[in-house]
Amino acid sequence: MTPERQRLIRALFDEYIEMYASRDDRLTTRFSDNFTGYAGSSDQLVSDKEEWIRITRLDFAQVPGRIRIEMVDLALQDLSDDIIAVTAFFHIHLPVPNPLLARETARLVLVFRHEGETWMIAHSGISIPFGLAKPGEVYPMQRLQERNRELEALVEERTQALQAANELLDNHRNQLETEVQQRTAALSIAKEVAEAANRAKTTFLTTMSHELRTPMNVIMGMNSLAKAQTTDPAQLRRLGAIEESSRQLLTVINDILDISRLEAERLTLECRPFQLGDIVANLAGTLEHKVQEKGLTLTIDLPAEIGELPLQGDPLRLEQILLNLADNAVKFTEHGSVRLGARLTELGPDKVKLSVEVRDSGIGIAGKDLPRLFSVFEQADGSMSRKYGGTGLGLVISKRLAQLMDGDIRVASEPGRGSSFTLDVVLSRGSSR
Repeated sequence: MTPERQRLIRALFDEYIEMYASRDDRLTTRFSDNFTGYAGSSDQLVSDKEEWIRITRLDFAQVPGRIRIEMVDLALQDLSDDIIAVTAFFHIHLPVPNPLLARETARLVLVFRHEGETWMIAHSGISIPFGLAKPGEVYPMQRLQERNRELEALVEERTQALQAANELLDNHRNQLETEVQQRTAALSIAKEVAEAANRAKTTFLTTMSHELRTPMNVIMGMNSLAKAQTTDPAQLRRLGAIEESSRQLLTVINDILDISRLEAERLTLECRPFQLGDIVANLAGTLEHKVQEKGLTLTIDLPAEIGELPLQGDPLRLEQILLNLADNAVKFTEHGSVRLGARLTELGPDKVKLSVEVRDSGIGIAGKDLPRLFSVFEQADGSMSRKYGGTGLGLVISKRLAQLMDGDIRVASEPGRGSSFTLDVVLSRGSSR
């Protein structure tokens, strides 16, 4: 259909709708001598032009004021050079006391035929689905009034029922308010008791951690002096065992101190300049002996533009996270490799989003065990603590430290095929050295 033809059909339809809505009697001059149509709620075909004019004028007389037509859908059809058609769905808003009842969806089918110099209406079929009209009506006005009375009675009935329900609800609400007040008072007392117990636990753990670290540092110092003063191989092995056990115990003590501070929200991060390359270099040096001892390959993928980028944050805590992830990767990998790679996910003028992945070819973790990794004192498998050691605090502390850095730790793993831990953090950009 050409755009010109569409404009013609739409103009004829709009003209019809305007005359119909404004109750303009000139509409009756547009009906063809060979006219057919269905009126309103009637299902009787009218094939006499004069009868249709009478029905139209009856329609206008019953509702003389302008009616509002709200268009819903419209379809234009070009049937031939001389015949066009329109099918429309719209809401008729009748000016009656209750406009909600008078809003119904109607369907209108109009057929225009070109007769001489004018387009005449050859067919008009309007269907209003809210009930048959009474004798002498075009619109079912009596039915609307009856329905209005039915609804008024229904509203009154529902109002009374609602009032009764509201009274019951008020009584129930009053009972609930009394119970809530009692429960709130009990919960407040329980909360105070729990908070006091938690404060006592935190104080105890912090104090004990400090008290344990002092003699442990003395033991490690004295052990180091003893190693320096002996050359006996057997004695050196014994002192080496003491040193390793002391180091492991000190790690546990430090972890307990960290987790107690984190739970008490007393751990704060420093903010000082650093470069990621320095942290990664320290990490590689720390793991070098373990990696060589197990015959693993440690790969560092740190582009210079990332490693040398000036940053601001807490380098010790960031190194603690990365060391924990890398140490776990080495611990749970019997053969193969461990890879540490870093990339920038966002580089702004003030902030940097950094992503560091630690991937290994180790034993992997079952999907059902992944949620337990970040629970306090838990590991993916209870047998791991017997075979590999550890308390299960390292990942918990690392995740919470990452969250303090506006980041998180993500993990993907498959049994027998290794694991991938990804640290995401947000750091401030530092000034160039």
